[in-house]
Amino acid sequence: KAVVSTQSTGEDDGSHELFYPDEEEFNLDGDVYEGEDSWNVQFLRSITSQSCQFSYLERARKLKTERGEKIEDTIHSSYIYHIRRSQSFIFIENQYFLGSAHVWSEEDRPKKATNLVAIELVRNIVEAIRTGSHHSVYCIIPMYPEGDPASMPVQEILYWQTATIRMMYRYIALAIEQAELDTHPTDYLSFYCIAVRGDEIPEGLAEPETEVEANLREKNRFPIYVHSKMLITDDEYIIVGSANINQRSMSGRRDTEMAVGCYQPNFLCIDGELPQGDVAAFRKSLWVEHMGEMCEEFENPGSIDCMRKVNELAASNWEKYVADEFEEPLQGHLLPYPIQIEQDGTVNALEGFESFPDTSASVLGCKSSVLVEKLTT
Repeated sequence: KAVVSTQSTGEDDGSHELFYPDEEEFNLDGDVYEGEDSWNVQFLRSITSQSCQFSYLERARKLKTERGEKIEDTIHSSYIYHIRRSQSFIFIENQYFLGSAHVWSEEDRPKKATNLVAIELVRNIVEAIRTGSHHSVYCIIPMYPEGDPASMPVQEILYWQTATIRMMYRYIALAIEQAELDTHPTDYLSFYCIAVRGDEIPEGLAEPETEVEANLREKNRFPIYVHSKMLITDDEYIIVGSANINQRSMSGRRDTEMAVGCYQPNFLCIDGELPQGDVAAFRKSLWVEHMGEMCEEFENPGSIDCMRKVNELAASNWEKYVADEFEEPLQGHLLPYPIQIEQDGTVNALEGFESFPDTSASVLGCKSSVLVEKLTT
């Protein structure tokens, strides 16, 4: 165990070096707790030598070097490591979801949105299909990124997101076909967003400033913006921090990010049997918040029955959310992301919802001809 802080190098470039305290400086009050419910926690980062000096850390482990910069991308590495070792299911909440562009089919794919999160999620699912088992991935993202959903930057982000999702479902559908199964791609991978709709508009609200705000107010339905950046695997391991699933956060060379990866050594997933520690308790409480009840199927998120139950609850909420008139509250907040997935993996907007509810913004997004890709990936 170690505590790492930073100290100024004294140079004018504003950089910092990693500082390891000696035995006298490393002083914890009290004994280290090692009970049955103890935790192991690892600090993860995306950062380069432009932001800090790696002089101490370099001797401890090898760092990547690109264009003369030392790079730490332990957030991305940890995501990939724990996705690969997942045996049953993965639950994700993230503000963005794009990457693995090197395996997209689009000719206009971005050259550097190459983080491996999406393709590794697919690899797990495809391997499970080929071996006759089942692996589930649940992913909650915002209905649309922050800002005007019809604006050029948001539409391009949505375009990259759609391309990522298309790639994933294409591989899953092909694996289902090759295995001659009667399952559907959404039995393995499903995307969701969250929202709220009520029958009364609260008093004292400021006047709407945009047409979108006015439309949302008129129908009294509002998307809930997902800002969390979290991954849970097998009710065993959780990563939570500031990193989005996009190239800016994951590459290590662009945005500086921090996260922690946490698990309880006495609550591990062994031979596919899910542990019942604090990670599992947290995941279940979160699902109850999202879905309004605790279902028996939630005990086994890796099962096809659980995936179908979650999709059923989300679909029921969608009908309530888009109804012309308010009839009854949503059960929780979970909605299906408004895309239609065909048996062959084709991704389209839901019929009748080429645009997000109460907006003119395309669900599938649109690529800009003027924006620099680095801004939206």
